[in-house]
Amino acid sequence: MPNKKNYLRFLNHSCIELVTPNTKILCDPWFTGSAFSDGWSLLHDNSHDINNLSFDYIWISHEHPDHFSIPTINTLEKSKIFLFQKTKDQKVKKFLESKGHKVIELTNKKLTKVGDLEIAIITCDSYDSILIAKFPNGIVVVNINDARVDQNDFVKFEIKPFIKQLYGEREIDLLAFQYSYANWAGNKSDKKIALHQQELVDKKNKYVIKELKPKFIMPFASFVYYSHEENFYWNGNDWLNHIDKVFNVNNQMILPNINQKILLENSISRDELQKSNEIAKKFWDSKIKNIKPLTSTKSISNDILRNQYDYFIDKLHDNNQLFKKIETKEDFVISLRIFDLKKVISIGLFKNFFKLHDEEEKINITAEISSETFSFLLKNAYGRGTITINGRIQFNYDYAHRFFLFFFIFYANNLGIYFNKFSNVTRKMLESIAKTAVMESILLFNTNARKNLDLDLDYLSLLFQKKSFSETDYEIFNDEPFYNIEE
Repeated sequence: MPNKKNYLRFLNHSCIELVTPNTKILCDPWFTGSAFSDGWSLLHDNSHDINNLSFDYIWISHEHPDHFSIPTINTLEKSKIFLFQKTKDQKVKKFLESKGHKVIELTNKKLTKVGDLEIAIITCDSYDSILIAKFPNGIVVVNINDARVDQNDFVKFEIKPFIKQLYGEREIDLLAFQYSYANWAGNKSDKKIALHQQELVDKKNKYVIKELKPKFIMPFASFVYYSHEENFYWNGNDWLNHIDKVFNVNNQMILPNINQKILLENSISRDELQKSNEIAKKFWDSKIKNIKPLTSTKSISNDILRNQYDYFIDKLHDNNQLFKKIETKEDFVISLRIFDLKKVISIGLFKNFFKLHDEEEKINITAEISSETFSFLLKNAYGRGTITINGRIQFNYDYAHRFFLFFFIFYANNLGIYFNKFSNVTRKMLESIAKTAVMESILLFNTNARKNLDLDLDYLSLLFQKKSFSETDYEIFNDEPFYNIEE
């Protein structure tokens, strides 16, 4: 007998189920395995067997592994129908089809009928997407998950007008959003940046609530912990306790619990809501108290790292013909302290340059990482994003920007953006790294960071614009010219 109710069911982390009398959409399922290179684990692991759930479609908001969980998807025993945004690279689509699944591509801002549910997505920041769902009884749910909708007034100029175009001045019934930061937020013992990162998230969510004016809100997508021995210290920043004060001003907040069903038929009882929130809070608190590191660092030898770097630089230059037109004796080099090998490794971007240093040598270190993390960065175009999310890195604040600049093109390739002989990397493009969550905080609290960033932006942008670049040119921008690969 078909279900006769309209409801939303929370399953875990960012996974919710949208249920109507005739349709069930499972959103962002992650039930098992770690995410972000063993950096995150679920507070409540193995909460569900996806094969025991009944649904018609799976919607994936974006390809971050806490939303597009390959360990969870790999457990599927039967072919399923996935809903995913239309992308240029079609990586997700091709992967799912290789596993025997069907993929329906959703076009940005195009209303789509899925059974008796009316849905639309709005793409954000090139890779993320927001879901708008209208139930048969007229209830409207908006799921922004962890999309950076605060940048460039995205809510005001993209989301609000589109919702108004669809539904006029009708109120949103339920808004779901990530309640905590999900990235590196300061080195060990640095509390200022962690506080600032949470303030940024709170500011973003307050802005969205103010603009969209939902009847109810559901903070979610943050029920994880840092589970590697390298980042376990992050768990001292537990932001679950602050969300009631920040977001439950009008007693409109739903703190979800595993398998909690939220009926979307009648108005939600605020008294019942308070009781269910208290139960959910106790449940998540009990999970947080029992966490422990699950993964240890696996060291990788210098020789293997050297070979991986060779492969990285060859692939980068082959995929981006822009490098072929640049004739220079200079290079853009970053130096990374590899703590488990007790070495510093310097690598070049324009030339094949790989050099080992002893730790006591005086070098401007960009960051400190494990050999395992270094290997991950060299092998994966998405590595820069993963490492800044999982926090398995300690930055030298003065030169942290070089990490983002060095992997800028490789990371762009992950998004399907390549640079040929007729295209340039502009200063404006490179300047975008200042808007990353990590660099926002570093630039705010570190006086040297902005000056050093500007110097390197000037140097790189000029280098990319010219066919040749002399040592004299470089010295204009830096009084410590250690980029020379002949050293």
